[in-house]
Amino acid sequence: MKILLILIFTLIGCARDKESISEQTQFTNQLLLQTLRASDPNFLDKVVFSRADTEGTTVTRINSTNLDFYIYFSLQTNSQIPASLASSTSWDIAFNRYKISTNSGSTNSAGSGGACLSNQTTVSSASNTNRINQNCTDDKFVIDGRSTTQGVGGAVGDFIGNPLMTEWYNYEIGNLTTKGLIYIVRSGNGSSYYAVRMESYYSEAGTSGYPTIRWKKLP
Repeated sequence: MKILLILIFTLIGCARDKESISEQTQFTNQLLLQTLRASDPNFLDKVVFSRADTEGTTVTRINSTNLDFYIYFSLQTNSQIPASLASSTSWDIAFNRYKISTNSGSTNSAGSGGACLSNQTTVSSASNTNRINQNCTDDKFVIDGRSTTQGVGGAVGDFIGNPLMTEWYNYEIGNLTTKGLIYIVRSGNGSSYYAVRMESYYSEAGTSGYPTIRWKKLP
């Protein structure tokens, strides 16, 4: 990390000295900086957008294209949480490409999170319905553990995450589409509940590894 910071400060310093470097060099430095940031889950730049939408819901897109780590997100503060705090209760949901984790179990034994499958069909209706009436009593919440799932290309992969939420998609030769399921996600500190639906897995340019969720807090 120390070496990474030195490189970044060096690049920034060079970029400020516009007379001594060419536009091509500046462009190369910028690409290098972007590469360094993309390879570090502690850089808080992985939220593509998180904006208010219809019926009081929020739509959030995460850049989780890197296979090597999860991107942690707090529904409570509507913000990315650095990987250095993965063992804390400050985050609620995390993404590693198509895989989803909650702050619980094998991911973080100190977390009180988890997920339950709602009987509602929209985020809005789920957020306005008592979780007990959605068949989401405390004993119905699934916590993180080691599991397997079918990934892109049909390969079966082993992962640590939430096995319930990672079943959000239908798979068709190189393409993932949402089943439209509504999940109730318990926060990492166990104090709040959120209705969450996976909307899509692709960026506007069609690049995979950009999970988009629609969510809203239960009263």
